[in-house]
Amino acid sequence: MLLPVAIFGFAACGATRPNEQPQQEASGAISPTSQAPAMTSGPSHPRSATGSETPEAAVESWVTQILGGHYAEACLASAPVASPGEDPEALCSSPDVLKTGESLREAWAKPGVKLPPQGKVDVTGVTGEGDKVTVPDTAITLDGRTLRSLALIGSSGDTTSFSLTLDVQKLDGSWYVGNLNLNI
Repeated sequence: MLLPVAIFGFAACGATRPNEQPQQEASGAISPTSQAPAMTSGPSHPRSATGSETPEAAVESWVTQILGGHYAEACLASAPVASPGEDPEALCSSPDVLKTGESLREAWAKPGVKLPPQGKVDVTGVTGEGDKVTVPDTAITLDGRTLRSLALIGSSGDTTSFSLTLDVQKLDGSWYVGNLNLNI
């Protein structure tokens, strides 16, 4: 399958692919087949990030930040639910995270699609119990179109296995986007 976006950029933002282990190249860059650190930082690093009242609101805010080109801010908004030991400032200012944000924006911001604030990001149909839910790209719309349909514009071949999900976590009564998962 050929997708018109830089798929390798997704990996820098906590994208995971089934049955893959992180691999670091000699240059220090994480290879395209690896699982990189999540686009978040840990509870051991208190953040001023304000969580959301619902998983839907957390995803709407995060996607809106990405679409607005505020990649580091989207990353830092996830800081409270990250793995312990991660440095949010260093992670969120890294070229890999910024490239991932740009790749996501490129995948979703298509000609003729209104971006926020004119276009609205909506999340519907989120189900799950407890303090963690997974939100599929088919549950997230921008200007009335799912993020999956936008990401697949211009793709060729069999796209049935393509999916993108966001893990959303509740911490201290507020919801935050945690990891980005990509299956191709």
